[in-house]
Amino acid sequence: MRFKENNYNKIFVGISNFIRIICGGDRLKRITDIIEKLLRKISRENSKKLTILDFGCGSMEISKKLQNKKYIKQIIGSDIFKHKFKTKKMAYLENDKLFKSNKKFDVIFVIDVLHHIGVEDAHKVIKKLYRHSNKIIIKDHFEHGLLSRSLLRFVDFYANYGYGVNVPDKYFNKKMWKKTILKSKSKELFHKENFQQHDGLFNIILNKKHHFVSILKADE
Repeated sequence: MRFKENNYNKIFVGISNFIRIICGGDRLKRITDIIEKLLRKISRENSKKLTILDFGCGSMEISKKLQNKKYIKQIIGSDIFKHKFKTKKMAYLENDKLFKSNKKFDVIFVIDVLHHIGVEDAHKVIKKLYRHSNKIIIKDHFEHGLLSRSLLRFVDFYANYGYGVNVPDKYFNKKMWKKTILKSKSKELFHKENFQQHDGLFNIILNKKHHFVSILKADE
């Protein structure tokens, strides 16, 4: 969906995906597992099937893995690029069209997106998303000093090369995350630090202290 069509990029992305497989760099399985666990809990608490927004969805790989769960009614993916995509339970909507709409969702998830928007502006995006749901699941990164930031930037470049995604100048730290919660007028319902995303070499390069998962709710 996002791929810039040229042979050089295709070759690079093909090689990098192979390296990920053999070096423990598959991020999707563990992220999908924890998102699925949190969504299932929300569904039980509300006694209903969920309508979900996958904000900053990319190629919707996580949504594709979740779509057939019994507690999910529909997933809408939203991002900045133009694309037509629709299955029985999934559809796609550009961000501009989303924010102009009155669509409501039971829950939104935002996976490794906010740091690309900019950690200083993340609260603005969260507040805009609250117009569409009062509950947001967020997976993102913590940096721990300049070396940690450099590692995150390197991995971001490696993971997103060929997809037109900018590499951010900095990431959340714990102080900035607390400030984001306050400025977005949120309550944090769930917080998990030290979330292990990768295995093998990738976990050595970017270990679990760099990853966190949170559930925010609009503080009405």
